[in-house]
Amino acid sequence: MIDFPTAIETVTAGQDLTADQTGALIDAMLSGDADNDAIAGLLLGLREKGEAVSELVGAAQAMRRHMTPIPFSGDVLLDTCGTGGSGSGTFNISTATAIVVAAAGVSVAKHGNRKATSKSGSADVLAELGVAVESSVEAVAESLERVGLCFCFAPKLHPAMKHVVGVRRSLAVPTLFNLLGPLCNPAGATHQLLGTGRTEGQRKIAAALAQLNTTRSLIVRGEDGQDEVALEGTTTAIEVQPDHTETLSWTAESFGLPSASMAQMQAADPADSARTIRAILAGQPGACRDIVIANAAAALWLVGRASDVRTAASLAAEAIDSGAAEEKLSQLAAQA
Repeated sequence: MIDFPTAIETVTAGQDLTADQTGALIDAMLSGDADNDAIAGLLLGLREKGEAVSELVGAAQAMRRHMTPIPFSGDVLLDTCGTGGSGSGTFNISTATAIVVAAAGVSVAKHGNRKATSKSGSADVLAELGVAVESSVEAVAESLERVGLCFCFAPKLHPAMKHVVGVRRSLAVPTLFNLLGPLCNPAGATHQLLGTGRTEGQRKIAAALAQLNTTRSLIVRGEDGQDEVALEGTTTAIEVQPDHTETLSWTAESFGLPSASMAQMQAADPADSARTIRAILAGQPGACRDIVIANAAAALWLVGRASDVRTAASLAAEAIDSGAAEEKLSQLAAQA
């Protein structure tokens, strides 16, 4: 065990904490056994040093111990939660992707929260789409079982975070906890399409996921700064399995899609994002539809539904054009 003063001194000196040390410190925070000054000092020290992979792993393991689990009996479960913070201003691409992938027959537990640094968080846009985002644990589990799609609202399923929320707000800068959401899916997602806008963050998250029992995950980063599979420039994707990591590069052409810029995918607020998603699911063509198809294709390839992403893009398009994705959203909303 390491105490907070020693830990703060260690990271201030530029030295990394072990996974066990970090886990014990996060346990203390989430149990309400650490004062705000100690929490703030450690989080800022880690931020200044740069969070190490060992620290991400230990913190994620601790958060998983404190979260409320959602039962799932299947073999394959996808999450499309990313780190956020890219500042892209786009509509909620990963949320639309989750709906389309579920419509293609893959169980999805979408983990997310209300907006923090973005114009629209996944919870915000789903609420606009008629989904009860603050449902009980039982209702979330039932949705996953019956619909094959559920929303895991972070504050509801990570109740111990109440002990650190005040400190995080007072610091007003990204901290270790901003990287942990995608690593702590309450339903225990076996597969993840995880976006991040930062090169160093992508590498660290990939290394951490390799130690956190993922079956197969993709950490994607667009050349244009998007924390998604992008349609402009090159998307770098790190494929992670427990004993294997490989870096891939995709362009819009890889998916059989035209290039498109972030400027074509903007949303002013949750209502605007919801309108865009409804239009996509109703069959409206254009850049917004295409980027959802690209991301859904990456997810479908990830879980083994297609041998390549171009074939997977056809499956994603069919899930939209058949009306299955629109119906899937209706089923999710009906689970209130």
